[in-house]
Amino acid sequence: MTAVFYTALHAVDALLTGDRVPGIVSHETRNRALMHTNRYAKIWDRYQPLHDLSRTIRYLAQPGRWVSWERIESDVVRRHLYPIEQSVQKLLNVQLDLPPIALRSRSVPDR
Repeated sequence: MTAVFYTALHAVDALLTGDRVPGIVSHETRNRALMHTNRYAKIWDRYQPLHDLSRTIRYLAQPGRWVSWERIESDVVRRHLYPIEQSVQKLLNVQLDLPPIALRSRSVPDR
């Protein structure tokens, strides 16, 4: 999940760099730029839930609030990441041939 969020973050940073938005030095400044700029409204609507979910998973020991492995692709990647990538490409006027993300579970070896 954290990797999905940081993939979105890098796409957003590419857009903000391309738009020459100054002062993006932290999550807070990035969020503020997305939140307060009409051009980025669609991106913010998808990015903000990813940001919050990533923080929940990384910092809160509340597995009941986490997204299950089986739902990450549909509820996170398709719902949030892909629309962010598409919006960034549209706003930057570029078309990248981004491959779909293939998630595979990795079983933990017995100890």
